[in-house]
Amino acid sequence: MRKMIVEICPKDLPMMDVPAGAQDLNRAAERFMGRVESVKVLDILKIDFERGEQALVCEITMQEGYTLDDLELLRILGSFEVLRADGRTYTCFLRCVVRDEFLLRKMREFDLDIIWASPMYKSRDLHVYTCIGDAENLSRVLRLMSTYGEVRNVIFEEISFSGHDPLSRLTARQRDLLVAAKRYGYYEYPRRITSRQLAEKLGISKSTAIEHLRRGEARVISALLAGY
Repeated sequence: MRKMIVEICPKDLPMMDVPAGAQDLNRAAERFMGRVESVKVLDILKIDFERGEQALVCEITMQEGYTLDDLELLRILGSFEVLRADGRTYTCFLRCVVRDEFLLRKMREFDLDIIWASPMYKSRDLHVYTCIGDAENLSRVLRLMSTYGEVRNVIFEEISFSGHDPLSRLTARQRDLLVAAKRYGYYEYPRRITSRQLAEKLGISKSTAIEHLRRGEARVISALLAGY
């Protein structure tokens, strides 16, 4: 697996071929990008493309003269909580739920066998996305993204784990299994996959999968809570 960082110059809003029922949402998205200077995703807590649900911690920097109260898109899509405010920059917890069928269909195009990661950034003129996956799925993501704007730069990186990364404490087998469990939704609530189904996808027995998961989880928790 490799990490891919893609920089895109987005097409101008509104999106083409938007049905009448989604036009209000599309106009709200256009006003959003006109009032926001940048959105930086700090943490991805949940992404469920099938259900159209996202939970993110973001750093939103507003244009001069605007505040978060001017962003009706956030209220249309779900809810937000301000964790910290520093001038025009707000650190927020966002919970978004897309119900519109047209936008859900667009989201589901990205429901691929990949892991979304940071950096992830949006401004009026530049979008940056990062994902981890195999060559086939990264190519599919890149083709999809090219339909939303001009791809300006693509960077591929080998996945590495520093000594300060809890995953560096794991064996290669434990690390691969935990990453796969995260990718397939084993750690979501409710779970999208059982331990038996995960084992079948990886071609190992259920007992082996559970053993490596438990040992890996124990090592990660020990690393995170060291000193407590």
